[in-house]
Amino acid sequence: MKKITDMTEGSPLGLLVRFALPLLLGSLCQLLYTTADSAVVGRLIGVGAFAAVGAAGFLSWLVVDMILGLTQGFGVLFAQIFGKKQWDRLRQAIAVSSLLAFGIGAALTVLGLLSIGFALDATGVPLDIRSDAVSYLQVIFSGTLITMFHRLAGTLLQSLGNSRVPVIGNVASCILNIALDLLFVGGFGWGVIGAALATVAAQLGSFLYCLSKLWDIPQVRLSRNDFILPGAMPPALVRELLRLGGPLAFRNGVISVGGLFVQSAINGCGKLFVAGMAAAEKYFGLVTLTGCALDGAFAYFSAQNYGAGRMDRIKAGLRASIWLSLASSAVMAVLLLVFGKQLLGLLITGKPEELQQILQAGYEYLTVLAFTVPLMFLLCLYRSGLQGMGSAFAPTLSGFIELGLRIVSVLFLPNLLGRFAIYLANPLGWLGASILLACSYYRVYHRLTLAQAEHK
Repeated sequence: MKKITDMTEGSPLGLLVRFALPLLLGSLCQLLYTTADSAVVGRLIGVGAFAAVGAAGFLSWLVVDMILGLTQGFGVLFAQIFGKKQWDRLRQAIAVSSLLAFGIGAALTVLGLLSIGFALDATGVPLDIRSDAVSYLQVIFSGTLITMFHRLAGTLLQSLGNSRVPVIGNVASCILNIALDLLFVGGFGWGVIGAALATVAAQLGSFLYCLSKLWDIPQVRLSRNDFILPGAMPPALVRELLRLGGPLAFRNGVISVGGLFVQSAINGCGKLFVAGMAAAEKYFGLVTLTGCALDGAFAYFSAQNYGAGRMDRIKAGLRASIWLSLASSAVMAVLLLVFGKQLLGLLITGKPEELQQILQAGYEYLTVLAFTVPLMFLLCLYRSGLQGMGSAFAPTLSGFIELGLRIVSVLFLPNLLGRFAIYLANPLGWLGASILLACSYYRVYHRLTLAQAEHK
């Protein structure tokens, strides 16, 4: 297996496709896992537990999204240094980022556990599912450090052009998660706590696998000398890591707060509507499979080529990524529109009259997503390109745009659109953010291209 890939040479389309294919397979595996995981909860425990996990999911994703933003920012710096082939500095960046990740992960663990009651009250989680939601979140937040280092290890591998190992780890993690779900929930009868424990344990297994593969790469193999006491960490390196990772973590947190506003509106519509929206969210990944894989590929492609001073390759990579992601989303959307209700029915069972309401809400939401998800693809690709070129301002500001438009949708549009105002909250956020990011991307790209030409 090729341990690293230099994306500064060779066909941009070929490199992006080869990098994205493992990510695509990993996302497909993740989708199958979440479907199976939800089916275990929905069918073995019941509608109430399914709705509780769905209601808790937005709060748990607030922390996970912040971790994703932080580690993605770290990964941009890793990839830029890789493009310059500065191996000593790369090892130092990895060591410093590990120390930062530990401190920030510990803080998020405490904040997450302390915020559970307040957040569930603020989002209006129905009382009949609140106890299960609290139990689920307590376990998930207790595993925050595992999530942090799992994401950091995967991001480091991807920044080196290796998307295969993280995917293999995720595939193994998904299989382990499903097996532990059946054991903990079906065998031991631990309910939603068992489902949460299975998730944390599976992430730990994936992290250990990625860590073992990182040890096989000489360029990033750390020694004791690479780890510096926190008080002696190089200020310039710390600032650069936090400059790239901090705004992205903050932006993702802001976006997730917008998700909490949406979830609050969903919770106000009752348990059956909550269950329908939760079921639809499990299939959201089906529509976004290729787009999200190309987003991840382009982020590290652009960072490596920016580090190597190859701006022309960034332009070619963006063009290829946009066409591939939009074409694939069209195919996935058709499949989802045709088979949406059957897919939703796989996740949950209940009384016929209740099931009909759940499926109706879920399918309406899937229909809206099928037609609007290309906006999310454009948003992600322009944002990845900006991040790869070291620009953090517009990607951070885009989070506030998404937050504002989501709030507008759920607070002011229900009188006009009914519950479709809830369905449109995310797409409206994507529209506003994608316009901002597209304009910012072309401005930054033009400026950096001119600077590069003058330097030559």
